[in-house]
Amino acid sequence: MADAIFTDSDARPTALAGRVLDKLCRFFAVCAGIMLVLMALMSLTSIVGRALFDKPILGDYELVQMMSAVAVTMSLPFCQMIRGHIIVDFFTTSLPAKVNRVFDVIASLILAVAAFVFAWRISLGMFELRDNGDASMLLNLPTWWGYAPMVPSFFLLGCAALYTAWVDMTGARA
Repeated sequence: MADAIFTDSDARPTALAGRVLDKLCRFFAVCAGIMLVLMALMSLTSIVGRALFDKPILGDYELVQMMSAVAVTMSLPFCQMIRGHIIVDFFTTSLPAKVNRVFDVIASLILAVAAFVFAWRISLGMFELRDNGDASMLLNLPTWWGYAPMVPSFFLLGCAALYTAWVDMTGARA
């Protein structure tokens, strides 16, 4: 009755490159989870402070906005490694496994290209925001701080997508 929805003992790579990517992706996902817990605690504190003492946390919306974006991007590489992204396979379920595997490879390669482009463009935007001195309204936090963890997250997502494409292409469990 209490069966696990997902167990990843079979999904863990055995080759060195796969193990390193897997550990990095898991580290990023754990950091994202910690960030989400901190966000929830901050929101709870702000709501209680607003309701009971008329003293909310100043800039809580700014922090939640920044931390949400960072948490989502830090979760994406792990989701790719465990193949947790949503797949719309309505039209391909009746196709042979080899054809579906080709579609998976193509999708992973497209994701890799997109992730590397995002990492590149976000890094350019981050440096521009830093040079312009852009900051949040209430806390005066530099806006580029929120972008800094996104660049390695998207780069890692691109690496994970290339890895999963390679695994699908070769049929290896590496």
